[in-house]
Amino acid sequence: MKNNIWENMIKPIVVLVVICIVASAALAATNEVTAPIIAQQQAAAANAAYLEVLPEADGFEEVTDFQTSNVTKVLKATNGAGWVIQSYGKGFGGDVPVVVAFDDAGTILKVKFMENSETAGYGQKLADANDADGQKLAQSFEGQSGTLEASDVDLIGGVTVSSKAALAAVNAAVNCFNEVALGQEATVEVDTSALTPEEVRAMLAPGATLTQIEAQE
Repeated sequence: MKNNIWENMIKPIVVLVVICIVASAALAATNEVTAPIIAQQQAAAANAAYLEVLPEADGFEEVTDFQTSNVTKVLKATNGAGWVIQSYGKGFGGDVPVVVAFDDAGTILKVKFMENSETAGYGQKLADANDADGQKLAQSFEGQSGTLEASDVDLIGGVTVSSKAALAAVNAAVNCFNEVALGQEATVEVDTSALTPEEVRAMLAPGATLTQIEAQE
């Protein structure tokens, strides 16, 4: 009876536990080895993108004192060639990152879409260097300045969410440029989902009560 219990019940459990422990250790070891390599590759791709959008720069000085939302990196060319800002918008499958180059007046020189987690065949069209629609959208930003509307650029048909996420990302870069280069007030998004109705009211209409707002709806 004892042998049957060991063979039929205890032994399979022990084997599964050992397999899980070995597999977890192998995954941890693999991650420890590959994580730095992946980080280096991502950094190299980002640096290449910075020089691609602003090839006149001979180097960059990073600016860390900014408050604008959805911006991950701000770089100023050390030779005065312009600025490069990396930002992102919220797409259907995740963040849609872009790298935007500006001249000192705030005119967009070039936009590059980075790899994203959007659905293959849709949002990935943005990051595909050979995709005509993605390149057309990127080029439609060039020469423009200030906050842009959907009608100002060539959004990709059938890829509305990803296209608008790209537009939001570029506008985040524009807002950040205005903050760091022109001294304008930072644009900071507030997540209202975590706020109470009274907190939302205080933020949007400081002089009104929640009852007055509801009465106007």
